[in-house]
Amino acid sequence: MNMNKHSFQMEHSPRGAEASFSLGWVGHGGGFTLEEGHAGKQDVVIGYERDGVVSVLPYCQASREAKNAGMADFIPTNEAGEPARRPLKINYFEEAAITRELGWASDVWTAPGMGLALYTPVSGIPDPDRAEPERVKDAVAPTILGKWTLDNRRATTRMRAFFAVGGITNLRLLEDETGGQLCGVASLRGYGFAVETGAVPGVQSFADFNLEHFLGRPAPVKFRLAAMGGIWLDVPPGETREVWIAFGWYRAGIVTSGKSCAYLYTRYFADLPGVLRHAFSMRGEWVAQARRDDQALRDSGLNPDQQFLLAKATRSYYGNTQLFLDNGAPRWVVNEGSCNMANTLDLTVDMAFFELRQHPWALRNVLDSFADEYSYRDQVHASGAAEPRYPGGISFTHDQGTRNAFTPPGESSYEIVNQPGCFSYMTHEELLNWLLTAALYVRHTADQGWLAHRAPLILEGLQSLLNRDHHDPACRDGVMDFDSCRCGRESEITTYDSLDASLGQSRRNTYLAVKTWAGYLAVAQMLETHEPDRWSREIREAHAAAKRCAATVTRAFNPALGYVPALLENGDRSAIIPIVEGLVYPHQLGLTAALAVDGPYAEFIATLRNHLQAVLAPGVCLFPDGGWKLSANNDNSWMSKIFLCQFVARQVLGMQDGGAQAAADRAHADWWRIGCAGHSVIDQVIAGGAPGEGSIYPRCVTAILWLEE
Repeated sequence: MNMNKHSFQMEHSPRGAEASFSLGWVGHGGGFTLEEGHAGKQDVVIGYERDGVVSVLPYCQASREAKNAGMADFIPTNEAGEPARRPLKINYFEEAAITRELGWASDVWTAPGMGLALYTPVSGIPDPDRAEPERVKDAVAPTILGKWTLDNRRATTRMRAFFAVGGITNLRLLEDETGGQLCGVASLRGYGFAVETGAVPGVQSFADFNLEHFLGRPAPVKFRLAAMGGIWLDVPPGETREVWIAFGWYRAGIVTSGKSCAYLYTRYFADLPGVLRHAFSMRGEWVAQARRDDQALRDSGLNPDQQFLLAKATRSYYGNTQLFLDNGAPRWVVNEGSCNMANTLDLTVDMAFFELRQHPWALRNVLDSFADEYSYRDQVHASGAAEPRYPGGISFTHDQGTRNAFTPPGESSYEIVNQPGCFSYMTHEELLNWLLTAALYVRHTADQGWLAHRAPLILEGLQSLLNRDHHDPACRDGVMDFDSCRCGRESEITTYDSLDASLGQSRRNTYLAVKTWAGYLAVAQMLETHEPDRWSREIREAHAAAKRCAATVTRAFNPALGYVPALLENGDRSAIIPIVEGLVYPHQLGLTAALAVDGPYAEFIATLRNHLQAVLAPGVCLFPDGGWKLSANNDNSWMSKIFLCQFVARQVLGMQDGGAQAAADRAHADWWRIGCAGHSVIDQVIAGGAPGEGSIYPRCVTAILWLEE
């Protein structure tokens, strides 16, 4: 995609290392991060000097303002005692002079005399327990590649080119520890970049205070006290150079608390130089794969805005991933962006569509860790009444910890007793999330061994769902009525914790009701797949509960409003889009009869279709630019959920309006390209333009569903 609006931050991340190199936001920096949950904040200076004129890509910060922090006294002097500065004019390329081509696995800039391509892996990771070790090694190598091209063919004087990063803590020169084989810089914090010394004529490393000092000296220096470092080379007139750069990250030893985990890549690499050398050895294969991935996105049939959204979402997902060794066994973690919680279960269920395509074993790994370590059993009570208590059942925590610190079994870092709104418990929804994710895994992989192993837990889950409807079977209507006693005197919430009550409240919430309907169908399908005769009673019970739920939602349709209110209590009139979200699960589970216009749920499906048609209107659930507004009551709209509901609208409900779809895609892409340009991937966007919470968010890979269209 040739992006005219090309000033936006982009993460370029290896897989399983929670690391990234950010670049692309005009007037700002980027650079390296490692386990930080935000875009890089370093100065990235890429350009060249010729005839006293310095030309630099505009993706830098401190050097643009020439803030030398009082270091000018350290510029060397000439024989007369005068500062030995060369007169320079710094020219930052105008945006109009730059083209940027963003692919699924590449990001390519072209400017006068220079080009830069960053290649980022976006394919999956093979199962570490089953795949060939070399395949796993290549997939988890914590590194990406860049190709820097320099063109001095039209000049009559030499070009001095430089690629540098400022703000490097504890800077060191890689040539010092590689016997001169690698030329580049690194930080003791665990990141760096380099070129192979013999591969590029005349390439050298340098370290200095900033760009002005580097270029103002008679010759570059290696000042190891400085915080800016990089590589430079002279390109003679009439010649070109192609410079391959490896960016890498490395943390040795135990890097977590609560559980003693090391990164799995340490099984294959001893240090950062080893990682960088491996990148060079795999250059041809990795670049070829990146080009195949780029071509696959171009050939997907998605419009350019959709391609942009999926490409950005994929990079952000991988920037949040960690693949650990936990007592010698692989342990997969996806962090929740700037919120930094590990394996948030209400994200797992949405990312499942992506992970089943890329690495199904990772989804199984997360399901097992929740089942074995982060499940609990509770009691329930009616709203506002701590007593009496009734049987609840199995459920799962919201997450497994935060910032590399695993929480104790059965506890999350998020949920708090007696907490109104955000940070209360999501017990009912997390139960659904585990069951739905399990069903998706089984459907996709046909892993009967795993299903047999987890069948007792699935049966527990069914009873737990029923108990949260009502302890008296005669009073059940398929919709959650009882809150977990873990909430104390407060109530359960949904994943939409920061929105208004129309989406944030769990009890009698129609968004959660439709998801519960899907959960009952998912349980029935798993039991039907595994020993249906043995579980015939439970299968009938699950189907009966699904029918009760569908009937309750269908009856709630308000003809005067033209839609189903968000809450089935207190005369609520709120309009929301995500009531249709739960339809994605039977679609992905192949339950076509449940979604058929003439099937057993025909009236229910028609009701939801009528609902969505009614609320997708300006002033209700559409912003003025055509973007989707999840709740009519709130300007906070979540990209990941929009992408999912768009898929449901088109593929499940058959709502095809090309003009409106294109306008919505353009609006959503501009929310990221313009309104949130400096934040890589933002899930929560306010009023179609301002970033909310959730920077560098992984859940937006729900856009992978579009490839099925």
